[in-house]
Amino acid sequence: MSNNTKYILPGVKAVLPEKKEPEACDILINTKDGLIEKIDKHLRKEEDAVFLEEFEGMVVFPGFIDPHVHFRVPGKSEAEDWLNGSKAALSAGITTVLDMPNNNPPVTNLKSYESKKDIVNQNSLINFGLFGGLTKDNIDELKKIKTLKGIKVYMASTTGDMLLENIMNIDTAGDMLFAFHAEDEKIIQENTKKWGHEINIYNHTKIRGEKAAVSAVKQVVELQKKTSGKFHLCHASSPQEIDLLSDTKISHEVCAHHLFLDTSDYENKEFLLKCNPPIREKETAGNLRKALYEERIEMIATDHAPHLIEEKQETSKWPPSGIPSIEAGTHLILNELFSGKLNFNYVSKILSSNAAKRFNIKKRGEIKEGNFADLAVIHEEMWTLSKGDIYSKCGWNGFEGFTFNSKVIASFVNGFLYKRNQLDEIIYRPKEACIFEV
Repeated sequence: MSNNTKYILPGVKAVLPEKKEPEACDILINTKDGLIEKIDKHLRKEEDAVFLEEFEGMVVFPGFIDPHVHFRVPGKSEAEDWLNGSKAALSAGITTVLDMPNNNPPVTNLKSYESKKDIVNQNSLINFGLFGGLTKDNIDELKKIKTLKGIKVYMASTTGDMLLENIMNIDTAGDMLFAFHAEDEKIIQENTKKWGHEINIYNHTKIRGEKAAVSAVKQVVELQKKTSGKFHLCHASSPQEIDLLSDTKISHEVCAHHLFLDTSDYENKEFLLKCNPPIREKETAGNLRKALYEERIEMIATDHAPHLIEEKQETSKWPPSGIPSIEAGTHLILNELFSGKLNFNYVSKILSSNAAKRFNIKKRGEIKEGNFADLAVIHEEMWTLSKGDIYSKCGWNGFEGFTFNSKVIASFVNGFLYKRNQLDEIIYRPKEACIFEV
């Protein structure tokens, strides 16, 4: 941690646990241990504290947790790395990310896990958790890595030898969480025979249609009933998938691009929006937003998956799938909040506390005395996402040109302050900063 400095955020509007509206208070942060020391309305007499008066009157959320990112290291550092990826996260108030295993080489054993963790420890500005990827024969080894946040199960093709078309014999015994990329590979292959001959972004949505996702989710539900395993569904892309989980103990996330983009956006951005599962039709996206407004969505993820823009625009073959979006994802939810469509308590849950609880991320996800000082400071102002707001190494974002009604202007990670207007100056991780594998 840093030296014995204390910060006071005076007169902020803190989003506290189970409160539907922010509460005016002062927050005392002890940077020596990185914890929230006190929350009260009368902390201005702390003589040894630095007063951050520039944040007075602003909304403060618990630091956001993104349960699904691809920071591309090892194997594709030209598109993203942990320094630039975490700067992009901080610009959106994200203080913890969970990174997926489909790197090159993939994280499928202890050696590849330790190698990746070493890279993250040297370069990240934010807290992190890592997933391992399931193959046909590595389940026992993955279960021995107790610090994994979970085991990723790919039911459709991805980087590395991790495709598992038949999931019904997976040994889910034990405490490890299994996270499913649920698309039915057989349906995808059948549809590829129909539409795959023509490289067309609309055909991509047909090839990996909603039926492929729904079919795979039904298999996940069947397996959970059979085994009582601890399951999580990644990037649910339709209301039907969420409905299938309603009477189960399977948690889920929804990505911002499935909520706020639809196939009509292909007209301008084409393969820049190619992702798996794909962007859906306008009606599906609208019904997914309805589920958000009805508070039926558990977590918001970005599935931040950068590629170089040249790769996405090369159409002599199918361009790679993935949308870089981490700078925009939480801001899109804040748009709905400050437009009056969502309440503060629910937003705090879907952006922070639900992920903290599900993935056993201790002392984070809520603004409480004794919790780590992971915080996102929000200023209500209109702005439009442009090149200057993009910190991801790939240099582009799927939501460029979108207008937002609020902006994250600062983030605290374990008590260490990052101001948005100073992120460009960071060229390596500050020595006094501290991160944790959560």
